[in-house]
Amino acid sequence: MAILKGPMKLEGRVGDLIFYRRGNKTCCRSMPAYKPGSMTAASKQSAGEFGQASKAGKLFRQALSGLWPIPQDSGMVNRLNKTMYSALRADPHPRGQRVITPAALKEALKNFRFNNKAVPNIQVSCTREKGQLRILLPEDWVQRLKRPRYASHVQVQVAALVMDAATGACRKVATVTDCVALDASHTAVLPLLQSPPDPRLTTVVVLQLRFIKEETNGQIYSSAEKTGMLSCIIEVLLPEKKLKPAPGKQPSSHTPAALPGKQPAAIARKRPRVVEAIAAPPGPKTSAHAPQNRSFHESPS
Repeated sequence: MAILKGPMKLEGRVGDLIFYRRGNKTCCRSMPAYKPGSMTAASKQSAGEFGQASKAGKLFRQALSGLWPIPQDSGMVNRLNKTMYSALRADPHPRGQRVITPAALKEALKNFRFNNKAVPNIQVSCTREKGQLRILLPEDWVQRLKRPRYASHVQVQVAALVMDAATGACRKVATVTDCVALDASHTAVLPLLQSPPDPRLTTVVVLQLRFIKEETNGQIYSSAEKTGMLSCIIEVLLPEKKLKPAPGKQPSSHTPAALPGKQPAAIARKRPRVVEAIAAPPGPKTSAHAPQNRSFHESPS
């Protein structure tokens, strides 16, 4: 790998050379010499899986892009793709058939930091209660923060996103913002967030802390130091499981069994009333035009 030094800055491809930035340096590498059939079947499967993980990371970043400006370091994209790839490789299926499962996503994404220069020194918890998300902070969370000298307030932002890596769906569903004065009393409970309407999807909760300064004229300025901009994933909530009805409480669909010699009560109530004809006693013959005397008796039900 060659490193370009001097006033000339290049990015992109020139012939068989590729110039790219890595941190504050301009590096150069040559084009790989690929030939038809040079990649094995296992290499193609691995490349396809890494592309799937990179796509999932891109969907996640796009869902956050329209939310608020997230502070990040230069290696955030590569770290996120690597994290997604590790979640995909946790699937026990054979190579080429693996997908990102919610359990693996929870294990890989929790406590992921978008800005590595800001280290979180507080523990934030998130619980789901009756269709709402509750964010709990420590009682002395403001005193634990490493804040700049000029900061007067800290802005707390929390967003909930639903993610389904199998279908490529990722969108935000709820946000909450609170601004706390550093020299005033405060509560450790943030306003409630609405839980995603579809409980079958995975919910990713993102927290961002930003220090700001309020001038005497009312103008607010945000901190430009990345060490004072904390942005991380605090919780990954798995899809809710559907509760099955308890056994024995389901309505019976079969007819109750009858005792020997008796019929069930439900059948006995629906039995139609039968009219039986009783033959007349033998007597003198009548003509064909004369009416016959017949008596009908209704059997007792």
